Amino acid sequence: MLDEKEIALVAICTDTPEQLREGRPKHDMKGTLLSDPDLVVTDLLNLRNPRNLSPRGLGGLPIPTTFLVDDEGKVVWIDQTDDYMLRSAPGRVLGAINETLP
Repeated sequence: MLDEKEIALVAICTDTPEQLREGRPKHDMKGTLLSDPDLVVTDLLNLRNPRNLSPRGLGGLPIPTTFLVDDEGKVVWIDQTDDYMLRSAPGRVLGAINETLP
């Protein structure tokens, strides 16, 4: 469905590039994976959650956030949770795609 709608999946996480390479086959991840172990991009997007401490000693982890961005670069939908263990449910994201993107 994502290919049909020409939707690109991009994930930003605190894993190192090596961890991303090792995890990609295990999770069958399709799309672009960006490494942000020092939370530089996370901080640029103001998505650091100081209540969830990283096992690597960083002051907080990213707030799990899903953005849908249209072809003009406008954010048309956001889903967030305070719990770093939770992610957007696929059905919820697919529903948002069908409602907000042509």
